[in-house]
Amino acid sequence: MENNEASEKSDLAQQQKSVFLLLLDGWGVAENSEANAVSNAKTPNFLKLAKEYPATILEANALNVNARYLILGTGLAVNDETQAVGNDLTSIISDAGLKQLKIFDSERLAALTSFFNGRREDRLVGEDWLSVSLEDSKQEINVFLTLKKIVRESIKAVKSEQYNFIVVACSVLDIVAATGDFGETVKIVEALDNALRALAAEVLDHQGILVISASGGNAERLKDMVTDLSDKSMTDNPVPLIIVGHSFKGKTIGLKDAPDGDLSLLESAGSLSDITPTILALMGIKKDDQMSGINLIG
Repeated sequence: MENNEASEKSDLAQQQKSVFLLLLDGWGVAENSEANAVSNAKTPNFLKLAKEYPATILEANALNVNARYLILGTGLAVNDETQAVGNDLTSIISDAGLKQLKIFDSERLAALTSFFNGRREDRLVGEDWLSVSLEDSKQEINVFLTLKKIVRESIKAVKSEQYNFIVVACSVLDIVAATGDFGETVKIVEALDNALRALAAEVLDHQGILVISASGGNAERLKDMVTDLSDKSMTDNPVPLIIVGHSFKGKTIGLKDAPDGDLSLLESAGSLSDITPTILALMGIKKDDQMSGINLIG
């Protein structure tokens, strides 16, 4: 029986298309305004992907980043980071005998290695972690160097073809937006857009699927337009969801696509809890019955 089960897991791994989840924390969706660093940045690659592939927006909430990662990883709508949860994406993938990699900067270590895993602290079979420091050789935070390292390690992981699932938690945009510096926030948005071009090309070249989203926004509202005061905190605005894969080109999520890739013109199709069920569907794995989220590509 054990040999048969191992053989089934091996067959599943060989049949898998790899899925790459990229979380661009701080990239929220809102109408164009003088406070919106995302819409004021030049993002041709993001807009092209949103126009050519299934794209929508997902409702976020006012919870902290750890609670949001708990929702992302468990497919369950929770009220706070201490709420009891059922099964999680990481354990389901591990139980299926598949390999996975988590890449994160040091700001998102707890979020991705614990809360995304349903608050589990230990690594499971087939689960690897790769931490990227936010500091440069002078022990100063360097978001552009951090992004460069994350992109390099991500492309290296895709090229290796070792992993069935890769998730990257990137906080560089959230970090810069939290300073309130509009010009620097625009620059890091544009740097992320350039990174998207390289990552999407690599994933597609290896017949994989790239899922782009975020745990929450920040850069799309750097100022309260009513009070005219600086707003440096994570928002409860919707976040993007784009599914990039050869078989998805020209398709939509729901009945509408984003005109010219402008996601602010769409109504939300779901919430953060829908990401895990959607990823499981992309991987051909049944979702856990306890998950409240739904598969958005069904």
